Amino acid sequence: MKIIETFNPEANFWDEHSQLSAVGPIKDLYNSDKSRNKALSSKLMWCVALIWDSNSKFYNLPEEGEDSKIDLIFEDYYGDKKYYAQNKTKIDSIREFYLKLQETPAKRALREIEEKLSERARFLKDTKYDLGVCNERGQWVGNTAIIVDKMMADTKKIYDLYEQALKIAKEENAKEDRVKGGGNLSLTDKGEI
Repeated sequence: MKIIETFNPEANFWDEHSQLSAVGPIKDLYNSDKSRNKALSSKLMWCVALIWDSNSKFYNLPEEGEDSKIDLIFEDYYGDKKYYAQNKTKIDSIREFYLKLQETPAKRALREIEEKLSERARFLKDTKYDLGVCNERGQWVGNTAIIVDKMMADTKKIYDLYEQALKIAKEENAKEDRVKGGGNLSLTDKGEI
Protein backbone atom coordinates (compact mmCIF):
# COMPACT_ATOMS: atom_id res chain seq x y z
CA MET A 1 0.00 0.00 0.00
CA LYS A 2 1.38 3.37 -0.96
CA ILE A 3 1.22 5.95 1.81
CA ILE A 4 2.93 8.69 -0.13
CA GLU A 5 2.32 8.96 -3.85
CA THR A 6 4.67 11.89 -4.45
CA PHE A 7 7.52 13.19 -2.36
CA ASN A 8 7.68 16.95 -1.90
CA PRO A 9 9.76 17.62 1.23
CA GLU A 10 9.45 21.37 0.66
CA ALA A 11 5.70 21.14 1.33
CA ASN A 12 4.23 20.83 4.81
CA PHE A 13 3.86 17.10 5.47
CA TRP A 14 0.57 17.62 7.32
CA ASP A 15 -0.96 19.59 4.44
CA GLU A 16 -0.09 16.74 2.09
CA HIS A 17 -0.91 13.80 4.42
CA SER A 18 -3.27 15.08 7.11
CA GLN A 19 -4.91 11.70 7.79
CA LEU A 20 -1.64 10.36 9.23
CA SER A 21 -1.99 12.74 12.19
CA ALA A 22 -5.16 10.95 13.35
CA VAL A 23 -3.80 8.03 15.39
CA GLY A 24 -0.87 6.41 17.14
CA PRO A 25 2.63 7.77 17.66
CA ILE A 26 2.28 10.00 14.60
CA LYS A 27 -0.71 11.68 16.26
CA ASP A 28 1.36 12.11 19.43
CA LEU A 29 4.13 13.78 17.42
CA TYR A 30 1.62 16.06 15.68
CA ASN A 31 -0.15 17.05 18.90
CA SER A 32 3.07 17.75 20.81
CA ASP A 33 4.43 20.11 18.13
CA LYS A 34 3.91 23.74 19.12
CA SER A 35 5.92 25.20 16.23
CA ARG A 36 4.25 27.42 13.65
CA ASN A 37 2.27 25.31 11.14
CA LYS A 38 3.65 22.20 12.87
CA ALA A 39 6.85 22.78 10.86
CA LEU A 40 9.16 20.76 13.15
CA SER A 41 7.01 17.63 13.16
CA SER A 42 6.41 18.07 9.41
CA LYS A 43 10.15 18.02 8.78
CA LEU A 44 10.59 14.98 11.03
CA MET A 45 7.82 13.10 9.22
CA TRP A 46 9.47 13.88 5.89
CA CYS A 47 12.65 12.35 7.32
CA VAL A 48 10.74 9.20 8.24
CA ALA A 49 9.17 9.03 4.77
CA LEU A 50 12.43 9.75 2.93
CA ILE A 51 14.26 7.07 4.91
CA TRP A 52 11.69 4.28 5.32
CA ASP A 53 8.95 4.67 2.70
CA SER A 54 9.47 1.96 0.09
CA ASN A 55 8.73 4.49 -2.67
CA SER A 56 11.49 6.86 -1.55
CA LYS A 57 14.53 7.23 -3.78
CA PHE A 58 16.68 6.74 -0.66
CA TYR A 59 14.99 3.52 0.49
CA ASN A 60 17.70 1.15 -0.79
CA LEU A 61 20.60 2.97 0.88
CA PRO A 62 21.92 1.20 4.00
CA GLU A 63 20.78 2.41 7.42
CA GLU A 64 24.26 2.09 8.91
CA GLY A 65 27.83 2.54 7.77
CA GLU A 66 28.99 4.31 4.67
CA ASP A 67 26.18 6.19 2.88
CA SER A 68 23.81 5.66 5.83
CA LYS A 69 20.46 7.03 4.74
CA ILE A 70 19.68 7.98 8.33
CA ASP A 71 22.84 10.09 8.62
CA LEU A 72 22.39 11.61 5.15
CA ILE A 73 18.76 12.62 5.62
CA PHE A 74 19.15 13.92 9.17
CA GLU A 75 22.29 15.87 8.28
CA ASP A 76 21.40 17.23 4.84
CA TYR A 77 17.62 17.58 5.07
CA TYR A 78 16.83 17.90 8.78
CA GLY A 79 20.01 19.83 9.56
CA ASP A 80 21.07 17.83 12.62
CA LYS A 81 22.95 14.57 12.05
CA LYS A 82 22.79 13.75 15.79
CA TYR A 83 19.01 14.20 16.10
CA TYR A 84 18.20 10.58 15.30
CA ALA A 85 20.66 9.19 17.84
CA GLN A 86 19.40 11.60 20.50
CA ASN A 87 15.72 10.78 19.81
CA LYS A 88 16.02 7.17 18.66
CA THR A 89 13.22 5.72 20.82
CA LYS A 90 10.67 8.30 19.68
CA ILE A 91 11.65 8.08 16.00
CA ASP A 92 11.79 4.27 16.00
CA SER A 93 8.25 4.19 17.41
CA ILE A 94 7.06 6.44 14.59
CA ARG A 95 9.02 4.39 12.04
CA GLU A 96 7.50 1.10 13.21
CA PHE A 97 3.97 2.52 13.05
CA TYR A 98 4.66 4.04 9.61
CA LEU A 99 5.97 0.69 8.33
CA LYS A 100 2.86 -1.10 9.63
CA LEU A 101 0.72 1.31 7.65
CA GLN A 102 2.46 0.58 4.36
CA GLU A 103 3.35 -3.10 4.65
CA THR A 104 1.34 -6.25 4.20
CA PRO A 105 2.61 -9.29 6.10
CA ALA A 106 4.44 -10.47 2.96
CA LYS A 107 6.11 -7.10 2.45
CA ARG A 108 7.06 -6.95 6.12
CA ALA A 109 8.62 -10.42 5.88
CA LEU A 110 10.53 -9.32 2.76
CA ARG A 111 11.87 -6.21 4.53
CA GLU A 112 12.92 -8.28 7.55
CA ILE A 113 14.73 -10.78 5.31
CA GLU A 114 16.48 -7.88 3.53
CA GLU A 115 17.57 -6.46 6.90
CA LYS A 116 18.98 -9.85 7.94
CA LEU A 117 20.79 -10.22 4.61
CA SER A 118 22.43 -6.83 5.17
CA GLU A 119 23.33 -7.77 8.75
CA ARG A 120 24.73 -11.11 7.55
CA ALA A 121 26.78 -9.44 4.81
CA ARG A 122 28.29 -7.00 7.35
CA PHE A 123 29.08 -9.92 9.68
CA LEU A 124 30.83 -11.88 6.93
CA LYS A 125 32.73 -8.80 5.79
CA ASP A 126 33.87 -7.94 9.33
CA THR A 127 34.74 -11.50 10.44
CA LYS A 128 38.41 -12.32 9.99
CA TYR A 129 39.04 -15.52 8.10
CA ASP A 130 41.27 -17.29 10.61
CA LEU A 131 42.21 -20.85 11.53
CA GLY A 132 42.81 -19.82 15.12
CA VAL A 133 45.50 -21.29 17.33
CA CYS A 134 46.21 -24.76 18.57
CA ASN A 135 45.78 -25.15 22.34
CA GLU A 136 47.74 -27.46 24.64
CA ARG A 137 45.39 -30.40 23.87
CA GLY A 138 45.87 -30.04 20.12
CA GLN A 139 42.46 -28.47 19.47
CA TRP A 140 41.95 -25.44 17.28
CA VAL A 141 40.55 -22.48 19.21
CA GLY A 142 39.20 -19.34 17.58
CA ASN A 143 38.73 -20.98 14.20
CA THR A 144 36.42 -18.65 12.26
CA ALA A 145 37.20 -20.18 8.86
CA ILE A 146 34.84 -23.12 9.44
CA ILE A 147 31.99 -20.82 10.44
CA VAL A 148 32.56 -18.42 7.54
CA ASP A 149 32.81 -21.32 5.04
CA LYS A 150 29.54 -22.82 6.35
CA MET A 151 27.79 -19.46 6.15
CA MET A 152 29.00 -18.89 2.61
CA ALA A 153 27.87 -22.39 1.60
CA ASP A 154 24.39 -21.62 3.00
CA THR A 155 24.12 -18.40 0.99
CA LYS A 156 22.12 -20.04 -1.81
CA LYS A 157 19.48 -21.29 0.66
CA ILE A 158 19.11 -17.82 2.13
CA TYR A 159 18.81 -16.17 -1.27
CA ASP A 160 16.23 -18.78 -2.34
CA LEU A 161 14.16 -17.76 0.70
CA TYR A 162 14.62 -14.12 -0.26
CA GLU A 163 13.57 -14.79 -3.86
CA GLN A 164 10.38 -16.52 -2.63
CA ALA A 165 9.50 -13.56 -0.39
CA LEU A 166 10.27 -11.14 -3.23
CA LYS A 167 8.01 -13.08 -5.62
CA ILE A 168 5.10 -12.99 -3.15
CA ALA A 169 5.56 -9.26 -2.55
CA LYS A 170 5.68 -8.61 -6.33
CA GLU A 171 2.46 -10.59 -6.77
CA GLU A 172 0.83 -8.41 -4.11
CA ASN A 173 2.05 -5.29 -5.91
CA ALA A 174 0.57 -6.58 -9.16
CA LYS A 175 -2.78 -7.14 -7.42
CA GLU A 176 -2.65 -3.57 -6.03
CA ASP A 177 -2.09 -2.30 -9.58
CA ARG A 178 -5.30 -3.97 -10.78
CA VAL A 179 -8.57 -2.08 -10.68
CA LYS A 180 -12.08 -3.37 -10.17
CA GLY A 181 -13.38 -5.15 -13.23
CA GLY A 182 -10.02 -6.72 -13.99
CA GLY A 183 -8.43 -3.76 -15.77
CA ASN A 184 -4.97 -2.36 -15.17
CA LEU A 185 -4.22 1.03 -13.72
CA SER A 186 -3.09 3.59 -16.26
CA LEU A 187 0.30 5.25 -15.92
CA THR A 188 -1.53 8.37 -14.75
CA ASP A 189 -3.40 6.38 -12.08
CA LYS A 190 -0.09 4.94 -10.90
CA GLY A 191 1.38 8.46 -10.69
CA GLU A 192 4.08 7.64 -13.22
CA ILE A 193 3.08 10.46 -15.62
